[in-house]
Amino acid sequence: MDIDIVTALLIGLAGGTFGGLLGIGGGTLFVPALVLIMGLEQHTAQGISLVVIIPTAMSATAANLKRGYVDKQVAMWVAPVAVLFALAGAFIAGQLEGDTLSRVFGIVVLYVGSRSLYTNWKKA
Repeated sequence: MDIDIVTALLIGLAGGTFGGLLGIGGGTLFVPALVLIMGLEQHTAQGISLVVIIPTAMSATAANLKRGYVDKQVAMWVAPVAVLFALAGAFIAGQLEGDTLSRVFGIVVLYVGSRSLYTNWKKA
């Protein structure tokens, strides 16, 4: 499979920038971009997104630790549970058809986005 390197670089630029800037997780941008722009299958896009998020999260984490924005006590309790359920989620994702997985992803992104908008408008 030939990839468009410029497109891949632009997706990385956008996902990394917004992931680090907004804390949304680059996957919110990586997965739709890889599926819609590069034409990859949902499972493949999610796999690539998870691999890419590792160095992205590490660099953003280092910056946030340096600035004191990480509550280490909370992170210590959240992390092991998140790891366990990430394994379970990856297993479940592997069992789903690509179309179903894509729909679930879309519903989650729409829910989180609408919830964020509602919460911020309610505060204003």
